[in-house]
Amino acid sequence: MTVTASFDYFFLTGSLGVIFAVIISILGLTNPKFPGKRMPLVMVLSVVLFVAGLVGAAIGAKYKAGERKGPDHGSVVGTKDN
Repeated sequence: MTVTASFDYFFLTGSLGVIFAVIISILGLTNPKFPGKRMPLVMVLSVVLFVAGLVGAAIGAKYKAGERKGPDHGSVVGTKDN
């Protein structure tokens, strides 16, 4: 898989982490026995998604994904074009 500057992997990995957090929060609020025996699985998934978010942010920073460019050279900032 090639990393390109047009796609920020943090949007994908961060979104997965948020979705996972919402799901386990809902499960924890609705089921008093959650996670029970599945605690190691929940912990491993949490760590994997956290690390994936860090890696996604680092890759985005390295390739400056999603970076917005300023005004064109030679243009005057703060003036209105009439």
